[in-house]
Formats: sequence, structure tokens, C-alpha cells
Amino acid sequence: MSVECDLTISFAAAGNSQTYLGGGWARAEADFTWAVGAESHLIVPRLEAADEYVLTLDVVPFVNTPELPSQRLIVSVNDTVVGSTELSRPTLLGYRIPANLVSRAGRVIITLQHPDAARPGDFSDNADTRYLAFALSEAKIYRVCNLDESSRNRLPPGLMLAGSERGLGARGHVDVVEWATSRTGLTIPQIALKFESLGENCEFGLFQRRCDAEPLGLLRFSSTFMRNLIRGIDTGFEGLGEIEDIDPRLEGGPRKEYMIHEKKYGLVYHTFVYEGQRSIWLMREQESARLKFLRRKFMEELEVNDKVFVYKLSAGVSEEEILPLHMALNRYGAATLLWVVPAERDRPAGTVEVVMPGLLKGYIDRFAPDHNAHDLSFEGWLRVCANACVLARLQQPSALNPTLPLGEDADEEEAIVAGHG
Repeated sequence: MSVECDLTISFAAAGNSQTYLGGGWARAEADFTWAVGAESHLIVPRLEAADEYVLTLDVVPFVNTPELPSQRLIVSVNDTVVGSTELSRPTLLGYRIPANLVSRAGRVIITLQHPDAARPGDFSDNADTRYLAFALSEAKIYRVCNLDESSRNRLPPGLMLAGSERGLGARGHVDVVEWATSRTGLTIPQIALKFESLGENCEFGLFQRRCDAEPLGLLRFSSTFMRNLIRGIDTGFEGLGEIEDIDPRLEGGPRKEYMIHEKKYGLVYHTFVYEGQRSIWLMREQESARLKFLRRKFMEELEVNDKVFVYKLSAGVSEEEILPLHMALNRYGAATLLWVVPAERDRPAGTVEVVMPGLLKGYIDRFAPDHNAHDLSFEGWLRVCANACVLARLQQPSALNPTLPLGEDADEEEAIVAGHG
């Protein structure tokens, strides 16, 4: 899959949004423009041909709890709804646009409906009488093209790979380690090393440790907000590791650990270095060198594309929120992203589903509790990773080779279920 950013619209006062604005906008402020009233419009010239498009919006909803806890946003392209979202916090959103909505029109009209717009003066003594809905800072339109070679082995959206129940042990349960190695043809450490965490917290990094795998990864034990993560990928994490941006803090107890609070991209991460083991000055110097090295390594891996990147959020993350991350990763090459969410009634734990080229959705039985990332579901993560390994491998050029090993149970008829949920 090839991704190109075809258009960037800046809604800052010094930006280029005036070229594209229709009705429903306030006057631009320093960094953003308010969408006002019931709906707002963007008018975009005809786009170059693509297999599909993705529109991303960087938005901050106007909310006032408890009276107005969220704002609804309905996005249409040329009078066809492409998605809807309810938001209560600043978020980057992405919406898929079918090619036929664009190809049959001379221009693209994007309509943002926001039925919950309200006046600040309705909640306080604020004199602002505008009906505010969302503050937009930036919009992007990406062209998504399936390259000729990769399209020959492109997996159809909706294809699912589920956990097998064959191979029951003497106690009547599946030996998940034996199942995973049979499924993939890899050892457990080899499976874990196929993945690189994009954070939220250190749960996946600890899962890799349980697999006896200790990869070096920029975000393996880190957390940051999604918007900061995408900004980092977009900029190549430029400037990461400057000493003045590194703030080591002793936290926890009774044995206090140095936690790093990095200022430029909002990274917070474990060091596994404890009080009395190093000075704060030495911590800054060592972490500066470490972050610069891991930044180079991360950017190299983005270009090589031999890892499956993993993102999970304990509070849940929607497709609209994951798409901007998928677009950011794929600007460097045909990256594969595994987006992990809690299992659903018709998506049991261990299932991995193809959402679009390079985007896999994995379903896990449970995430570790926020206060104890060590209490993770080893079996749940291993099942998801084993199935993601198989699907990611099928999307690679080597999958054109019919002799590619998929593991001893790759022909199990219950493992692969085609169709849309």
C-alpha cells in the first residue's frame, strides 16, 4: 500500500484554510478556526486518482460538563455520510472515503454536521454568543493506492483469523504455546520480536519480556497521547533526546524508581533504575543518548517495514482515531499496524481481522489493569500475536510463494473466516 498526503489545510490565522472554506466557520484565531452553527463546509478541488482516500481532522470539541459533555460530528463527502463520531476530548480523527465519491465529481464538498453546537454564554457569564462546535487546527487528505505487486496478495477486508481449539491437552484445554508455535512456525521469542509497541503503556513490552524477548524499542515502556505520537512520527521525532527536555523524577514506593518525563513529545516511561543507583544528572545524560539512539532505530524500522507495530489503549480507541496513526506510519513505507481492542460477542479473544491493507484489528480477552501492567493476559496476547504474524506474512511479497510455511495447522478450516462482521 502506498500513502501520499495530497492536501494539508491549516486552520490557523496564518494558514491556507481561506482557500477551501465554505460556510459555517468563524474568523480564524491564532492556531485554529471554530466550526459554528449546525454545519460547516470545505470545498476541495478534484483529487488525483486513488483506490481510496482518508480524511483526517485535528479537532477540539466545545464541551462544558455536566451540561454539554460531548459533541457529535457527522462527516459527509459529496452528500454521502462517511462517518460519525461523538467526542469529549481533543482528538485526531480519520474517515475513509471511497474512490467513487471523488472520481465522479469535479470537486469535493466535505460537510461537517455538528448538531450540538452551543453558545459559551449559555453556561457562564461569557459574552460570546457564537454557536461553537469544534475548533479545527488541521485537516489532511491522503491518497491510498494499492501497488500492482502488493495487490496480488492483498487480503480482503473482513477476513478473520481465529484461535484454534484443536490440540486439546490431557486436561481438556489448549496448550497455547504449542498452538502458537504450530500456527506460525516460530518460537515464542521469535513471535514476540516480530512486533514493536507504539505505547499507551508498558503492557506489551512486559508481554515481550514474558516471552523471553527484550527488543530495544523507543516506545516499548512509554506512554504518550495519540496526538503526540502521530506528531512524532510525522516529524521523525525531530529533536527528541535534548537534555533540557528530559526530566527524571523519583516516583512510586517504597522503592522509588526514576520515571522519565520527556517534554517535547510528552513521553513518560520507566527506566528500572532506582533511588540511590544514579544521580539525576547522570540519568539525564544517559537518557539523552538512549533516546537519540532509539529514535534513529525507530525511524530505520519504519523504512524497512519488517515489524508489525502494535497500538492498544485500555480505555478503547475507535477506527476514526486509529486511522491517522495508520496514515502516519504508511508515509514511510507499507507498514503493518495491529490495533488491539477488547473481545466482542462475535469477535472472540484471539481473533485478528483485516480492516484495510496494512491495518489489522486484534481482539484480546482483557487488558492489564492500569495500576498493574504486570497482570497481563499472556495467553490473550500470544493468540493475537500468532494470528497477526500469519496475516502480516500473507500480505508480504513472499506470500506469493505457495511454499511459504504457515505452521502445521494452517489448513484448519475453522481458523479463517471470510466475510464482513
